[in-house]
Amino acid sequence: MEPLISFTGVIEKPYEEVVQYLATMPTGRITASHLPLLLTGASGSGGVLHIKGGPQLFTVYTGSESEAIRVAYMDIDAANGHFTVFGGWWYRNDYELKPHAKGCEVRYSIGNAASPLSRWLVPLLQDYRSLKRENKTGRMMRAFDDWVAVIAVRLECNAYRLG
Repeated sequence: MEPLISFTGVIEKPYEEVVQYLATMPTGRITASHLPLLLTGASGSGGVLHIKGGPQLFTVYTGSESEAIRVAYMDIDAANGHFTVFGGWWYRNDYELKPHAKGCEVRYSIGNAASPLSRWLVPLLQDYRSLKRENKTGRMMRAFDDWVAVIAVRLECNAYRLG
């Protein structure tokens, strides 16, 4: 999958510690801000989410339990330092972690994961078009920067985007 957008950051904590933190996925009712992974647009119902599953595959719902709407799937591959969030039918966030001289490098990318039969529809979507204008708006870059800042606070370390 070729990424539409990609950012790289450094978290100044050992690789193993960062992987362990990101792999510790809360379950039950939580707010979107308590997820260790960036999940933009998942703040419906006042930001309350319901997380089910584990330890590798999770489903994220919004809304009351009787009227829950699935907003994403998460695949946690801690052994390889790879975390994936699938949203809707085409949206995919990948986090690829690897050791870095100052701790842990995180490569975050957003891509089109639609099947070959429906891939042609994706450029017609407003969300896709806004991602293609990212270099003008910087919306996802700010979201990544905010996520890295939250990780820095939670892990009590320095963290920043490269470039």
